[in-house]
Amino acid sequence: MYGDIWKLVLVLLTCINSECHGDDVDSLEFCSFFNNRAPSPQPGLRNCTWFKKNSCCKQEEIDATFGTVKPLPGSSRECQRYTNYLMCYICAPYQNTFYGQEKLTVCEEFCNAWYSACSSSILKGSVIGDLYTNGREFCEKRNFQCEPMANKNCFIELSDFALNRVSGATGVYPVLLVTVSMILTCCFIMKAT
Repeated sequence: MYGDIWKLVLVLLTCINSECHGDDVDSLEFCSFFNNRAPSPQPGLRNCTWFKKNSCCKQEEIDATFGTVKPLPGSSRECQRYTNYLMCYICAPYQNTFYGQEKLTVCEEFCNAWYSACSSSILKGSVIGDLYTNGREFCEKRNFQCEPMANKNCFIELSDFALNRVSGATGVYPVLLVTVSMILTCCFIMKAT
């Protein structure tokens, strides 16, 4: 149990030390999914709201994208949240770091969490957990490229996904720091008991 917690802390610290979405990305933000236009504030977003302050998508584009998607049969609320969150990549202002040549690169850690949340859902008439053995395979069969989070060129918002409504943070650094702090606090509490 402690080994898994420390692995997650190490991955997050590696990400911070390797400057995942570092300061230089701010000057390079552009919307590769939308013909390289610049991101802009979109205060009227009703979905993917964590990108309201700086977004690549507009509400009508979200409506068009999400309007055709139906939940997987038998999917849990958690599975639906992961799927919705993944689809929000079209709004990320730094999408140029993980979307190019009509291909989305998703962090393996996110793929594993998404697979875990959806493994009992039905896809193509079969249970996802029976069709695929892990998150990497699940993502790759969805035609996504799958890379480790340390690569820093993948959809990395797993920690933001878990915390954004609680912390209100929208950037990677604040969320990673909050996540590391929470993990370390839990570790010390568990060790003390």
